[in-house]
Amino acid sequence: MPPKTFLLKNLPRGSGLDGLAAIYPETDPSAMEVFISLLGTSAELLSSINSALAGHGCSQARFRLLLRLRRAGPGGLHPRELAENLLIERASVTGLVDGLERDGLAERLPFKEDRRSIMVTLTAKGRRFIDSVAPGRLRRVAELMACLSAAEKHKLAELLDRISANMPAFRKI
Repeated sequence: MPPKTFLLKNLPRGSGLDGLAAIYPETDPSAMEVFISLLGTSAELLSSINSALAGHGCSQARFRLLLRLRRAGPGGLHPRELAENLLIERASVTGLVDGLERDGLAERLPFKEDRRSIMVTLTAKGRRFIDSVAPGRLRRVAELMACLSAAEKHKLAELLDRISANMPAFRKI
């Protein structure tokens, strides 16, 4: 069996963290336990998502953009709106739309109110593609989260949002 790659998610848990705290007194074993669990779960989620979408010839970024365009309806969205909605740079939207356009999944249309601007919309092929992929992916998310009650889902989302809001302090490390 090949050796495991050293990743933070592979740090020891439980009593193994007590030894770390003995060396580094600032270690909070319970915080590390949660951190390691969060890293491991995140890695598994990302790997599963990437693998499933790759099977459809799609990336996460493309999937999110196609899903957002599907929700926007036939009028589409301005690239600035896509960047804001997806929390990505405008240049990233441009690159994604270029690829989707090449594949016939999206198109740029003149904006009726300002002909210097454009709107991005799904093509019929793009709608068929996202309508064939999204239901299964969304169902899988529901199945994954089925082990939690509605209150637990709400609480977990709230807790993860609090951790996310505290990220600027973590980035100083």
